[in-house]
Amino acid sequence: MPVLTSNTLTSNPISGLGPISQAVIKIVNNGTSRAVVYLTGLNNDVSPGTLFVQELFELDYEEVISRTYNIVQDFFQFNLVYSQENVHVQIFLIDSAGTYYPVELTRTAVSRITSEFRDNISLTATDFAAISFRRSGIIAIPEAVAAELRAESLEILASTPIRYQLVAGGTVNGSFVNFPTPTTAIPAAGTALQVNYTCTAVTGGRVITQGLGSGISGAYQNVSVNLLGQLLLYDLQEEPITLVISSLAGEDNVAATFRMSEQW
Repeated sequence: MPVLTSNTLTSNPISGLGPISQAVIKIVNNGTSRAVVYLTGLNNDVSPGTLFVQELFELDYEEVISRTYNIVQDFFQFNLVYSQENVHVQIFLIDSAGTYYPVELTRTAVSRITSEFRDNISLTATDFAAISFRRSGIIAIPEAVAAELRAESLEILASTPIRYQLVAGGTVNGSFVNFPTPTTAIPAAGTALQVNYTCTAVTGGRVITQGLGSGISGAYQNVSVNLLGQLLLYDLQEEPITLVISSLAGEDNVAATFRMSEQW
């Protein structure tokens, strides 16, 4: 999960250690693309806790970052939010004798599903870009900037056999907008995503998964696909991801839902 937190730590001598003078945090990105990490350190000597560390930084693939902080608080805590599942973090406390002591971190499940619905889509054999998501470039909340965003699932109601694709990157027509939308009531500060539900085409990009769905003449059939288990590789730091649909048997009128998992 992309949220790590330490328990409340102390700089007082414990477990054979002398007084803690420093904390070292090492972060490595073993993911497939650039990652964003939001790091905070809380001074728990006061209530509510105050920040003594606050950093937002990027790591390229296989990059390692090391941070060292002087500890003057009696009690403190570290929290990290990051955008790649394969980011690995280790925190060490250093006592007055220079002994390194590893800190146990807790993975915290913090997530939401952000979705968009579009109906009355007139479908033919031509690829139709139905719904597209991208990371918002105007987010003011640091935790959301470092959120891990993944394609969660899709549903398509169709009365003919259809083909679907997910296209990463490329140029999408229409407009990306902030939430809420006419079909989805999410406060703009509650999501790290923007959505495009007026698009019709995507130019360029690459297909990262595709499939088929059966339809029933005179009736609708629901094509439901779970995408999380496919572990799709794409970089939502820089590119959109678009649901594209086409009919395999003449014209059709379909409805679609595309869902994204946010963890921050």
